[in-house]
Amino acid sequence: MPSDPHVAPAAKMNKSRVFLYLMLAIPIGLMIVPTMIVLMFALLPSGVAFIMERGKGIYGGVCVGAMNLAGASPYLVDLWFEGHTVEAAFGILTDVFAILVIYGCAAFGWAIYATTPSIVSTFMTMTAGRRIAALQDQQKELVLKWGPDVESVYEPEDKPDDKPDE
Repeated sequence: MPSDPHVAPAAKMNKSRVFLYLMLAIPIGLMIVPTMIVLMFALLPSGVAFIMERGKGIYGGVCVGAMNLAGASPYLVDLWFEGHTVEAAFGILTDVFAILVIYGCAAFGWAIYATTPSIVSTFMTMTAGRRIAALQDQQKELVLKWGPDVESVYEPEDKPDDKPDE
C-alpha cells in the first residue's frame, strides 16, 4: 500500500505543535499556581451556582460568579503585586476577613439573582397598568368625539363545534 506523502509532514507538524504548546503551557502553569490556589477556594460558590442551575440556564452561575470574582479580585491583585508565592496564597486563604469578603460578595450575588425576577415582574405590572389606563383614556376621548357607538367590548367568536349535530 503506497504511503501518502502528505501524511508524514502533517503528523510531524502536529507533534511539533503539541511540543510547542507544552513548552509554553508548563512554565505558565507553574507561574500561576498561587493564583489558581486562591481561585480554586474563592470561587467555590460560583461552582455550586453553576451546578445548581443545570437545565435552567446559567444566569445564577454568572451572577454569583461575577460577584464572587469581584470579591476575590482585590486579594488577587495583592497576591500578584506583593509576592506571588504559595505562602502568600495560603495567607490570603487563612485570612478570615478575606474569606468573609469573598464569600460575602458571592452571597450578595445570590441575593441579586433571587430578587431580580420579582423586581422585574413588579416593574412590568406597573408599566402594563399605566398602559391600560392610557388606553382607557384614549377610548373615552374617542367616545366623546365619535359617540357611544364606537364603545364596544371585544368578544371573541365561539368556535364551531367539530362534532356533527345530533
